[in-house]
Amino acid sequence: MARILVADVDAKSRLLVANELRTLGHDVEERSEVFNALQLNLAEPPDLIVCDIRELEATGARRLSALGCGTDVGASRVLALATRAAVAAIPGAVANGIDDFIIKPVDRQELGIRVATCLQRRSVLPSSDDSLSVGGIHLDDRNRRITVDDTRVSLAPREYRLMKFLLQNRDQVFSRIELLSSVWGRTSNVGLRTVDVHIRRLRSILEPFGYDRYLQTVRGSGYRFSLED
Repeated sequence: MARILVADVDAKSRLLVANELRTLGHDVEERSEVFNALQLNLAEPPDLIVCDIRELEATGARRLSALGCGTDVGASRVLALATRAAVAAIPGAVANGIDDFIIKPVDRQELGIRVATCLQRRSVLPSSDDSLSVGGIHLDDRNRRITVDDTRVSLAPREYRLMKFLLQNRDQVFSRIELLSSVWGRTSNVGLRTVDVHIRRLRSILEPFGYDRYLQTVRGSGYRFSLED
């Protein structure tokens, strides 16, 4: 069970989300405005903040911090609620620190998946060595080279970083936002579809070796690298 704050001026949307999260067993608090709610709960920040993306445009997402007294609630994950008309604001929200987003009207099944993904803490696993081998793929980080079945493949710098991240964190599912944050950085202004483009590029490189199947799409969640089908 997680402590979740649902903040949305749209009472109908807020009630739908809050009730579904309660059904899933979470401890849910509802508020119309995220800042006012956090000011009342500074001693124990929520595990997850679910709020309308319009508030995030003004506040800066992950660091819904300070609030006039220097308290940092950056440990809370942030899931943005966005109407289709507000989709253009998503890249900016990504740069400001959201963990994921969901489009209104909220689909209950998708909400459960997105919330579970946000609550599962993510971090890049550092490699203690300069090399990493997964299946027939070998990464030589010192020389920034990747070979597949002893054949060197050519990757652009961002493709290399994406492959390295997925290899280091194999079998974990990452949303587009998580990949953007981890590989491109939170200050990047690229769109979410940039991830799809780079995933397709990596698959095309791995396909001649029969390894493209390892780079898997998890419907409704994102991508993972796994040797398991």
